[in-house]
Amino acid sequence: STQSTWGHNNTIDMPATVEPQAVLVIVDPFSSGRFLVDYALEKGSKLVCVKSSLQLAPYFLNSLIPEKYVEVIDHVDMETTIATLAKYTVKAVIAGSEPGVELADQLATELEMPTANAIEYSCARRDKFKMNERVREHGLRAVRQCECYTADDALTWVRSYNKYPVVVKPTCSLGTDGVFFCNNEAEVQAACDKTLGKVNPAGQVNERVVIQEYLCGQEWVVDTISYNGRHHLTDMWKYVKETHNGSKFVYMSTTPQPYDCLEREKLQNYVFGCITALGIRYGPTHCEVMWLPDEGPVLVEVNSRMHGALGPHIASLTKDHSQIDLTYDVYTSGDIFQEVCGKPWNLNRKAMWLNFVSPKDGVLKSSLEIDQIRSLPSYHTMMASVQPGQRLQKTVDLMSCPGFIILIHDDAEVIAKDIKTFRQLERTHLYNIEDDESVLSA
Repeated sequence: STQSTWGHNNTIDMPATVEPQAVLVIVDPFSSGRFLVDYALEKGSKLVCVKSSLQLAPYFLNSLIPEKYVEVIDHVDMETTIATLAKYTVKAVIAGSEPGVELADQLATELEMPTANAIEYSCARRDKFKMNERVREHGLRAVRQCECYTADDALTWVRSYNKYPVVVKPTCSLGTDGVFFCNNEAEVQAACDKTLGKVNPAGQVNERVVIQEYLCGQEWVVDTISYNGRHHLTDMWKYVKETHNGSKFVYMSTTPQPYDCLEREKLQNYVFGCITALGIRYGPTHCEVMWLPDEGPVLVEVNSRMHGALGPHIASLTKDHSQIDLTYDVYTSGDIFQEVCGKPWNLNRKAMWLNFVSPKDGVLKSSLEIDQIRSLPSYHTMMASVQPGQRLQKTVDLMSCPGFIILIHDDAEVIAKDIKTFRQLERTHLYNIEDDESVLSA
């Protein structure tokens, strides 16, 4: 501290030198990024939050707790953000969620972070068209696709491809926002009309879409962590999709898979090839891969950040390590990574992520968060995204899913029994809606 008192020899003591505060910079610490924030704080780190855009979706911005950070910076331009960070000793820059991936890359490069990933592939780590083309250049099987600025571009491609269904989505999509499965030209046209020019949840205007072949197979999630160019498999998850309410794309559940599952080696080798192609040397990735019966793994997308929502939290409850502690580790020391890299994991507990699947459309009368669900022996967490008085939709995709529950237990049979009970509750009295007349007058 600065001293202004006179010493015995009538000289003024000089001010003590104040070291700049050491911080981790987390860009868009939303979704699962909040678990990383809490873990870093537990470890004694000081954090600076950078919001990548003033136009981020409210569901991102509303989740921010400013008190957890020494400073919250609204990014407007690179020069101003770099100048604002100049008073700190920045130890690392980390993407906390999908919208922050590109800005985290840029800041890490500008600040000459040793953990920065190859900037020349940064765009391909967000843009789904460029991503798959880069994977193809690397000699790996990649989805057949076309980048489109207009609906006419998409229609021209689909006429030459001449096979349905096809997928249309923004080149920089987030989750299932703006993702359409199209069975004819009219649906392709409608998907382009709904997507092009729309502001996405990252606050960016969709200037292009990508149209792709529909990959028909078993969908997997493969989560990784990288340190100095070495990759480690942290988790594998299997999606179960079923046909409900006239849609083939209703996600029923997501289940963590054991390390010794049959597909692990091929999936791991393929995904490590993809993330190497995209210039990822440090940090987590969350990869979605389709296993085609006759071909094996084909990339849907690589997300250059942790598994979203509650994924890493569930992993931390069922295994010794998760992307939460490993992400913190690779940006601060790499000690845990060096210890676990390449080693198998054990699922100490069984877990299941179950999505609500509503068969009804109307105004919800009563809460979905009922005591019969909470009393299930394996119950851990529940979240309903539709509240009483709000409109409940028939579930046809992830965006229309009205909530989820997490089941965790030592015994897989207990979880299996609870799943049956939950689905029975759904069929009987979970979804209470007002009658059609009151809906119309609402």
